[in-house]
Amino acid sequence: MPQKLIVLFVICLISIVSSVELDIHINLDATTNEIAIDYNNLLHKYAPNDQVFLGSKSIPHITLYLTDFVQEQIPSIQNEISQIFPLLNQAGKNCLVQMTTIDISAQYGMWLVQNNQCLQYLSDLVVNNTFQYITPNQTIPDWVYSLPEPLRDEKIAMIKKYGSPNVFDQFQPHVTLAWDEVDNLTIAFNQVDVQPTSFYSPSIGIGNTGPYGTVLDNYYGTFNFSNNNNNNNNKNNNNNNKRRIK
Repeated sequence: MPQKLIVLFVICLISIVSSVELDIHINLDATTNEIAIDYNNLLHKYAPNDQVFLGSKSIPHITLYLTDFVQEQIPSIQNEISQIFPLLNQAGKNCLVQMTTIDISAQYGMWLVQNNQCLQYLSDLVVNNTFQYITPNQTIPDWVYSLPEPLRDEKIAMIKKYGSPNVFDQFQPHVTLAWDEVDNLTIAFNQVDVQPTSFYSPSIGIGNTGPYGTVLDNYYGTFNFSNNNNNNNNKNNNNNNKRRIK
């Protein structure tokens, strides 16, 4: 009996060690990426306890799928994205990403993205083709249990099957600009005055995650869309927004 317990412990230990949290996301174009970093830097003036440091410690991104994967399956995940990339590219290269308003939820400050058919398609396609590589039996976050029904059961079911509560009809695209449990983020964002803008993403990335919803890199791959859609009107809109950041 003790030997069986030891074997079980070793198996559990191996499964924990071999799990890695990855974020599959779309990257921002160069101009919008700089704008997000500038907003985040300015926010530190009004919310000095903000723990998100875009540009220096993490990268702006829009998550398509975030979950724990079996580490040994990373090559399989990369291969799956490569295999479906013609479909991802077809949808992503002409997908206009519209950044809208700021949402303050708990300690997070998020720059919301208008969900649309192409963004939803990108997320759905990525999830459907990679969820078989997730770490099974992932822990249900405490905040999920505090949700009202039927939302709570829906998110629990998603976590059990897909390892994430934010997929399919619960997909909510955004860029995380802040995490702060000390300062008043509503007041801080009123000072920053984030403006709507739009852009075409240059690529999909697979990267390591950091604390507070951050992504550290595109370490496991960058898959470039075949687009040149940063038209003059969009560039002008972005430049106008950039000039507003003081």
